[in-house]
Amino acid sequence: MRKLRSLVITPFDAAGRRVHDTVERALLDLNVELARLENVAGAPLTNVIIDFIRSSDFLVVDITRQNPNVFYELGFAHAMNKPTILIASTETTGEIPADLSGIQIFVYDPSNLRELGSYLRRAVQPLVSEAASRYE
Repeated sequence: MRKLRSLVITPFDAAGRRVHDTVERALLDLNVELARLENVAGAPLTNVIIDFIRSSDFLVVDITRQNPNVFYELGFAHAMNKPTILIASTETTGEIPADLSGIQIFVYDPSNLRELGSYLRRAVQPLVSEAASRYE
């Protein structure tokens, strides 16, 4: 059976790394293969990310900081009809863009990332089950 593949998009700082690690552990627990940006060299980053989005079965995207690059990548994933799991910290400042209204966003407490990991296991399990039935 082919493993599902996911791209995780989080900020590149210490807080983002903690969130990324939590997401990664939850996905690895479900036997999901992760696209890893840190293992890429020699190609323009935008091209690599676009290729990872294309080859991923779904994405987990942290929109806490409302970074334009993250929204560009999220928009590309939506244009490709890739399932996305959106997450945002309780420390998010500003309003979520209107284009995302109506899309479920899990709001996590950065001081309790266990809850985020549990949520992701529950949210991703149906994708894993669907893939298992498709590839059997």
